Amino acid sequence: MHTTTQRLDFLEAPSRHLPLPFQTVVSEGLAAAQKNLPCRFFYDTPGSHLFEQICGLPEYYPTRTEQAILQQHAHELVALAGDDLTLVEFGSGSSFKTRLLMDALLTRQKHLHYLPIDISRDFLYHCSRALLTEYPQLSITAIAGEYNDAIDALPSDSGPRLFLFLGSNIGNFEREEAVAFLRRMRHVMSPDDRLLLGVDLVKDHSILEAAYNDAAEVTAAFNKNLLRRCNHELDADFDLTQFDHHAPFIPAESRIEMRLISKCDQTVTLGATGESFHFRAGEFLHTEYSHKYTLSDVYNLCHQAGLETLACRQDARGWFNVSLLAPLG
Repeated sequence: MHTTTQRLDFLEAPSRHLPLPFQTVVSEGLAAAQKNLPCRFFYDTPGSHLFEQICGLPEYYPTRTEQAILQQHAHELVALAGDDLTLVEFGSGSSFKTRLLMDALLTRQKHLHYLPIDISRDFLYHCSRALLTEYPQLSITAIAGEYNDAIDALPSDSGPRLFLFLGSNIGNFEREEAVAFLRRMRHVMSPDDRLLLGVDLVKDHSILEAAYNDAAEVTAAFNKNLLRRCNHELDADFDLTQFDHHAPFIPAESRIEMRLISKCDQTVTLGATGESFHFRAGEFLHTEYSHKYTLSDVYNLCHQAGLETLACRQDARGWFNVSLLAPLG
């Protein structure tokens, strides 16, 4: 689908391969020895709105910490990135923090072309329209799709681009997958392009666990939204009250693991397929990883992907890092 209105070009990235239907992914995930559902399915419209609520929770430090870094350093970072930039953002969400960079860029250039990329099509469309009302100097090419597909769908641009991958979204990848994704991004970057990468750093485990197990249970609702989605789209019969959300930090892997734990022995049926899946009491369904990095990890990750560090900025507590990167060679 490709829709164009005044100052907004909205397109859906075609898949590089035939994507597995949600029904197939759920069936395979529930049949696996370690039951799992991919985190990309969090972000239907209700899930996207829940994640925006998570970003404002008192326990959830990543958003406000990264935002504080950008508030302090946005003008410096965009000046280092170059002149007359196009802005390309992977996992744009509501583009809340991105506004700080837009403001900084629009003090240096008269017009800004912004390419937000997000998997939630409807959420992306409405957020793009909202941005256009706020910024008359802005034009948008919005790309709905998964990251790897969106890389292939990026239109050619005549000038330098500043890529954004913020919010420590890189932490949702396994380490090898993170290198592979950054390397793919590197391959489409011209010598004058830059990447701004936000990464959550290792810190006291109690702080990490509190961020993903908030007292208001918004993260629990976000996690259980996957089960609600199965019920709604696949005629499943998950009883959401019989699953507990838990997100422990696993030191050996340096990551938070999002889990949904069965409170009892129970059987869940997918009406769409007629399949049944048994859960033992205490058995968990894995939904997401969130890896945490040291500064040396960040450097090594980027170097392996063919990126060199031009600048890196942290908050005063050393909880979060934002790096400005350029293609090596």
